[in-house]
Amino acid sequence: MYKIYLSLLLISSAYSQSIGFDEVLDLTLKNSKDLKNQELNINLTKQDIKNVNSISYGKLYFEEQINRTNHSGYVFNSKLSSREASFNDFGAVQYNGTSDTLNVEPNNLNYPKARNNFTTKLNYDIPIFTGFKLTNQKEILKLKKKIDEIKFKLDENELSFEVLKAYNGAVVAKEFIKATKKARESILYVVQTANAFHKEGLVTKIDVKQARVYELNINSKQIDAQNNFDLALAYLKFLTSNDNITNVNELKYINPNTLDFDLLYKSALANKSNLKIQKLNSKIKKKNIELAKSEFYPSVYSHLEYGFNDDEFTLSNDKDYYNVVIGLKYTIFDNTRNAQKQKNKIQYKQASLNYQKLKDFTKLELKKALLDLKSKEKVLKVKEEAFLLSKEIFKQSQLMYKNRLIAMTNLLKQEANMRNNQAQVILAKYESSLAKARITLISGNSITRNSTIKKAKK
Repeated sequence: MYKIYLSLLLISSAYSQSIGFDEVLDLTLKNSKDLKNQELNINLTKQDIKNVNSISYGKLYFEEQINRTNHSGYVFNSKLSSREASFNDFGAVQYNGTSDTLNVEPNNLNYPKARNNFTTKLNYDIPIFTGFKLTNQKEILKLKKKIDEIKFKLDENELSFEVLKAYNGAVVAKEFIKATKKARESILYVVQTANAFHKEGLVTKIDVKQARVYELNINSKQIDAQNNFDLALAYLKFLTSNDNITNVNELKYINPNTLDFDLLYKSALANKSNLKIQKLNSKIKKKNIELAKSEFYPSVYSHLEYGFNDDEFTLSNDKDYYNVVIGLKYTIFDNTRNAQKQKNKIQYKQASLNYQKLKDFTKLELKKALLDLKSKEKVLKVKEEAFLLSKEIFKQSQLMYKNRLIAMTNLLKQEANMRNNQAQVILAKYESSLAKARITLISGNSITRNSTIKKAKK
């Protein structure tokens, strides 16, 4: 029986896992379906670029047409195409050279027998000049690809921040469990003291009952803390796609490289994903103006054709032909072109204004984040001092209760005050960790910089 229990314990330990932030982050980024979708968006844009490049090379295609008809025009044309037309097809037998037969309608020409026609040909269509339309479309798609890549990084950073909140939230829940356990130990000691005093007749039964009620409340808080921890672990399991997580390590801090506003703002202008995206979007809008101008240029195209015509399938040189076409198309009047060009100019101005607006917002966002961190750190320091002081007060209150200098209600009040201050310290540490991470993100730096995850190829 002992061996069976030991083997079950070993199996359970093998499948349980205490995990740190870096591992949670790596697993989440590797398994994120949203990031995988964003990678697919990048690949879609790559295919669009290939498509535009392919248009520049033209299109080569094979064509086979088989038809049977007694339509006089089609029949005669097919005979000409296969080089089989004769004078008899023109009604030469009915024409004797005199003016009397000039108006004769030849039966062979007007009422031919039904004929099969096989047209076998190889075609090659290629745009020679498109008014720079293909060039501009290619440049726009390249810019879009860069935006998709930056969006991938943006999504990665936002997901990383969500992971940090979830992981540190789990650590906080774990700390609350520890705090309630310590509180329970303290209250058990109080309960034992009250029972001992009651037996000696030093206190009334009310002290024992008050201590017992407080103990039950601590037990319920411990159950709540455990439930919150289990919920936090469940969310981490969802993010990482790992159901074996049973515990977390210490609180994770993402410390910014500096707290100097000018340096952080300079870093944000150079590296922040939202600013990069908006800047590239402005370039796209500017390229759209050039794209609209393409409609004012002529377009030149070419069509090359080599094939065979006969009343049956053939590749005989006697039946072959070629056709080379160079075409030019120029729109003389179309007022919609001017309207589209003006619309694109307006959109470019809007994109430029949005970029400037985003720069101003980043400056405000960064100032608020720095002030928030400064405030959080001050609050944390005060909360830690208050907690240490409340611990001393509770210890002194225990001694005073033993000496029957204070009532049980006062003792329990001091314990509750100590536990409340401890909870505030835990929460203050959590909020401080998030405040530091926000500065890191706003300044354009990445939470994943210390991560071991293999970056997606772009």
